[in-house]
Amino acid sequence: MDKKCNKVEEVIQVINSTHNTKYRFVERFGRGEWGAYRIAETGKKPVVLKFFLNLSNTNIVDADPILSKKINNRLLSLDYPVPKYIYTGSLNKEGLYWVQEELPGKPLWENPTLEQVKKILSLLELQKNHAVSPKQNWSDFVKDTIFGHKTEKKTTLKNHSKETNNFLESIMLLIQGLEDLPLPTTDIVHGDFSYHNTMIKDGKITGIIDWQEAGCGDWLIDLARLIYSLHDRPKLTAPIIKKLKKQDIRRIKLYTVFTVLEMISWPIKFNPQNIENAFNKAKSAVDFVFVKKCRY
Repeated sequence: MDKKCNKVEEVIQVINSTHNTKYRFVERFGRGEWGAYRIAETGKKPVVLKFFLNLSNTNIVDADPILSKKINNRLLSLDYPVPKYIYTGSLNKEGLYWVQEELPGKPLWENPTLEQVKKILSLLELQKNHAVSPKQNWSDFVKDTIFGHKTEKKTTLKNHSKETNNFLESIMLLIQGLEDLPLPTTDIVHGDFSYHNTMIKDGKITGIIDWQEAGCGDWLIDLARLIYSLHDRPKLTAPIIKKLKKQDIRRIKLYTVFTVLEMISWPIKFNPQNIENAFNKAKSAVDFVFVKKCRY
């Protein structure tokens, strides 16, 4: 077990003590940056545990342990397939945990189909105008990351290499004048919306997972992340490009730069072997949005 796996037993003890449960550790799921754990009570269906020991390396700015539960309940009321949260809470005032139902199937890590992309897009549109709280404001977070005081991601690119610093300077030039662009705050924003967080069984989508960092903002933040993950597969992006024709491309540009900062700074800090691939993907996405203007 790695260091984080060793901590899971302590987190389970906190949950059992707080909620009068008798969960035990079963196994760790094999994919995902932060890790998820299957836990179970004797004679009952297993559930999924996710936790952050602290929030310093997350995008959570409002540490409200029940916010994601409220968001998921709103989505469930819209027939949006998401895992139902059973328990949520704080860990020593520095972390958070979530116990949730396990959706059937497995994550869609590779080779999504056109029909699956269309379904994902239809689910994403359900997030419009359904924000449940002004907390965890993604529109503000995006602007603060690009133009404001949340400089960590930009600093990571600036200090990593001459190449990443030059790239940072070039993308900042591309969004000059967008500092005061009004951004909506009325939608639900997932924060890491890609096909990787889609669960499938027998080729059918069973749900969207990983809502720990969800909040309010502009649903186009999630759409831009979906474009980022699929822009290099023209056959799959056709329905997304059609949807884009009715959207404000300035916001897509802003959210693309934010996504680039996310996707390059993460491997620099936590996954060095993937830096080159991440950097190439980022350059390709910038070319697609800013040069090709989301057209093939």
